[in-house]
Amino acid sequence: MLLLDDDDELALVPTAHEAGFAASLGDEGIAAIDERLLRHASAAPHKVARVIDEALEEAGFDPWEDGCVELHARRVIALVEAGRLQGFGRLRKPRWSEVRLPIAP
Repeated sequence: MLLLDDDDELALVPTAHEAGFAASLGDEGIAAIDERLLRHASAAPHKVARVIDEALEEAGFDPWEDGCVELHARRVIALVEAGRLQGFGRLRKPRWSEVRLPIAP
């Protein structure tokens, strides 16, 4: 499934491919994904699919690799939950949701 192309929704539980991809990256690789996602977000809301696509392109990841896009989408959700991004819409549907960097009070 390529979440950036249609209305598919990220599964609640990671697939074996996604878990394997995450394990192959390790903690440093996951942290690098998070930093790329944050670099491609801005103060203005952007579609989650766009942020993920730009982060994938920067890293040279193949979006057709099983679990790659899904892991990035899951990391966006983790960044929102951690307060590092603000999310709008159903984040498990990257084409139909948006994120931005938090606005300082």
